[in-house]
Amino acid sequence: MNPLFQEPSVMTTVGESFAAGGFMMWPILGCSVIVVGLALERYSNLRVNRVLPQAVRDAVEQIVSGRSEVAADIGAGDSPGARVLAAGLRRRGFPLADVERAMEDQVRKEGARLRSNIRGITLMAAVAPLCGLLGTVLGIATSFAAIQKSGLDKAETLAAGIGVALYTTIFGLIVAIPATILAAHLQSRVRRIVLLLDGGLSPAVEALAGTPTDAATTKAPAATKDETHAA
Repeated sequence: MNPLFQEPSVMTTVGESFAAGGFMMWPILGCSVIVVGLALERYSNLRVNRVLPQAVRDAVEQIVSGRSEVAADIGAGDSPGARVLAAGLRRRGFPLADVERAMEDQVRKEGARLRSNIRGITLMAAVAPLCGLLGTVLGIATSFAAIQKSGLDKAETLAAGIGVALYTTIFGLIVAIPATILAAHLQSRVRRIVLLLDGGLSPAVEALAGTPTDAATTKAPAATKDETHAA
């Protein structure tokens, strides 16, 4: 028989490693749960149909075609696209620069809102390895304290203690590395969705803006009235 199969295995299960890591394993586990929860929430909301639903796209087509009753319909929407379009509708008839600025400001606000929980994932990616490092330092300190009591001839006790202490660093990195990659992926996803949002609503900007002719017509009677009073 191969002697390798006769030697005791030095590998441990995940449960045994978690139990051996000490109490600092629980904050690391908490970080992993938070990362999973925030990731699921973001993936649920970072969908094109949630950000720019078909009702908003239809409203843009109606605005471009000159239908005005869309204002009442879209104002009650609760999607990022609806809120951006509502910001433009509130400036209907204003100069093009005003309408464009209002919608761009709302797009920036929606982008920040879409990124909100991604910051939590980034934070957990930083906290998890720090918790692991703290657990390792505490474990090493405990091992040295045990050596001081038992004597220097118990070097294997120090080696075993350090090995156990390193479990927290290992688990912290196991949480931090995927969380960092996940946060970068979600940030990229938000950028693509914001570009899609901007492109999908841009046809409505010129349709909502007042034409220079309209603006001149509106100012002309006011000037005539002033001149009449002056006379």
